[in-house]
Parts: sequence; C-alpha cells; structure tokens
Amino acid sequence: MRVPRLIPVITLALAAAVALSGQAQRGGNTGGGNTGGGNSGNTAGGRGDTGQTQNQGGLNNNTRRNDPFGGQQNDPFGAQARPLYLNGRVLTNDGLPPSEPVVVQRVCVGNTFPEGYTDSKGRFSFRVGGDATLLTRDASVSGAGISQGSLMSGGAYTAVGVRQVGMGRFDLSACVLRAELSGYRSDDLQLGMYSVMENNDVGTIVLHRIEGLLGDVVSALTLKAPKAAQKAYQSGLREMRKKKPNYKKAITQYTKAVGQYDEFAAAWAAMGDAKLALEDAAGAKEAYSRAVDADPKYLKPYEPLIKMAVDQSDWAGLETWGSAYLDLNPNAGNVRFLTAVAALNAGKPEKAEEMVLAMQASEDSKRYPQSYQIMGMIHEQRAEFEKAAGQYRSFIGATNEPESQNVQSVMRKLHEWQMLGVIQASE
Repeated sequence: MRVPRLIPVITLALAAAVALSGQAQRGGNTGGGNTGGGNSGNTAGGRGDTGQTQNQGGLNNNTRRNDPFGGQQNDPFGAQARPLYLNGRVLTNDGLPPSEPVVVQRVCVGNTFPEGYTDSKGRFSFRVGGDATLLTRDASVSGAGISQGSLMSGGAYTAVGVRQVGMGRFDLSACVLRAELSGYRSDDLQLGMYSVMENNDVGTIVLHRIEGLLGDVVSALTLKAPKAAQKAYQSGLREMRKKKPNYKKAITQYTKAVGQYDEFAAAWAAMGDAKLALEDAAGAKEAYSRAVDADPKYLKPYEPLIKMAVDQSDWAGLETWGSAYLDLNPNAGNVRFLTAVAALNAGKPEKAEEMVLAMQASEDSKRYPQSYQIMGMIHEQRAEFEKAAGQYRSFIGATNEPESQNVQSVMRKLHEWQMLGVIQASE
C-alpha cells in the first residue's frame, strides 16, 4: 500500500522545531509539531515560517471605546500614535554578551515574531512589531498579514498576544522574549504591562550553552583571517546591528572579507543573513553552503539551510543538512523530527524509523507527537496494520488538538480499518 507523503507546512510546533539553537531542550516550553493536513495524511497547518507583519503604522486610535479605565476623552500627548518600544539585554550564563548579533524573538499565543538584533554589548531595543524587514527574512515568523492596528486592538488578546488596556497602555503578558544563538538555549523572559510614554526595560535574557554539543558556536577560522578581512567583517556586523541596516552595504563588507580570506566561514554565514534580509534566497543558500564548506563544524550556517529546506519542501536538502547538524548537536530533537519527515518523503523509511525510534526513546516524542504518526505511516507502508494502528492511537492521545482535521482523518482511517477487519477494535 502506498502511503501519502508528509508535506511539512510550519505551524507553531514546526516553527518551534526550526527555531533551532537548542530551543527544543526547553522542555514544556517547546510545543509539539501539530500535524494539520487532512485526507492525504500530510503534515500541515497554519504556515509559521513565511508570515510578515505589514502596515507598520501607529497604535490603534480607537481608544475611547477600548478604555476600561474610563474618563480618557482625548490624548494631549499623542500617545495613541506613539509606537511601543521595549529594551533589554542578552547575556550568556557566564555574564558575557554574545560574540555576534543575536535575534530577539517575541513569542505570543503560539506565534513567533523576530523583533531585532543585539548590539556588541548584548543590548536590544525594538518597536513592537515594527521591523518588517526582519520579520520578512526570519523563517520562524507566523501570523501573516496582520497590521499593527489590528495587533494593538483592545479587548481580548490578539493573534500576537497584545491587548490594549488604556490610552497608550498595552498588556503583553501573553508573550515572552527569547534570544536565538547557535549552540545555546534561551531562557524565556516573561513580558507584562507597558506604556508608550515610559522607558520599558524588560530585563535580561540569559543564554545557556547546550550540553553534549560537538559543533562549534564560533568558527575557529575567524582567528586565522587576515586583519583586513576581519576589519571588513566587523564593519558588516556593525551595519547589521543598526536599527535600520543597509543590507547591501553589509554584503559589500562581507564580500571584501571573503575576498581577502575565502575560508572565512563566519563572513560567509553573515553574508547569507544579509541576503536573506534582501529576499535573495538563492544567494543566501550559496553563502551558507560556502560557510559549511569552509568550516563543517561551524553550527550557524546549518540552521538557515534547514529552515530554507523546510520552506521549499526540499527533502533531499533537509535530510542532508539535518543529518549533518545532528552529528554536531545530537540532542536537537527538533532537527531529528524534521529529518524523519524528510527521510520519509525522500523514500527512506528505514532512516525515518531510526530518527523516530531515537525520539521515542527520549522525551522528544512528547514534544513532537507527529513522530507517532510518522511511525504509523511507516508501518502502514509495510502493511503492518496493527502496529500502524498502535502508533496512530498514540498520536491521537499525545496531540493537544483532538478536533484538528488531521486527527479526525487518522480516526476515520482507524474506523475504516476496523470495518474492513484488518485491525482489532481498541479497548
């Protein structure tokens, strides 16, 4: 029996899966990849890696209707039109700022929004939902096509977890901040109530180095680069850290750096970041690939390559990059799950089974309940219907979306098998 292929369309769970850098090791804070697809048995759901925040205008002006405190008839300070800014700092657990720019993400109500980069001292400052360029280039974004006006409306929490509670006052308690850096896992920094009229210092996000890491967080080749190459590389990083980066200017500096030293893996990876920001996916892929060729143990370039492979349904590429990343970071359950999906789609069920069995031997299967579905599909492909049914039932029991189209599809399949007499009814 031929089993339909899994086609991953990134939901919150897969967004968590491709938010690499050890985010899956956060335990309960990392959601399981929810399969949304339907009659074809495909992994599906809301697309979590291509959304962008558009129409970055001022905050919602309809404050009188949404003002629970009452009596605020006007806005003499113009607070309604003021953007909301948050600032803070990112440090590693040894008290030092990160060695390179770090993306600060806001995670709210199942959606992830990259908001800005840190500077050389680990500091960040961003306008909530304000960096459309960064939102466009980051593969873990979800919540497509929502304007700032709709995000900041009063009443219940919106799709991005922001609730207006008064004139120029917003409740972000449904959100946390995280930092993304290769080889580290981030603490969650809980957000709360903020005003557009205040200096909103949210505190410090702490990064912890992942245990069991075999790859390099910093490329050893950076120290071997000539001074002129390092100078150009640092100039590019400074440009990327600006609130309004000139990505073309940064690419020019990175091009100078790799021109001076072709094995400058960090400069190639940074060039990939800049090209992604300009929506040059082909150029970014080439730059990241050059970084891997120069320094195969350098973790950073693997992550965007995996993200792009997921986005493009490039199963061969996803299997290649995922397998290589797992050699460097064996505890990356998120990548193991994605590699299993890729192997199944690439016609390698034995490889997919190896990945899933490793997940089921750890806590990763709880975080990614689709792993049971993948194993069920493998057994179904082999006409091992009782084993497949057991895995499908485990998937149904593990998922937190029993009413989803995909779960309902699996339940219909089990019912049909019972009617045909190929499996026994569950007790």
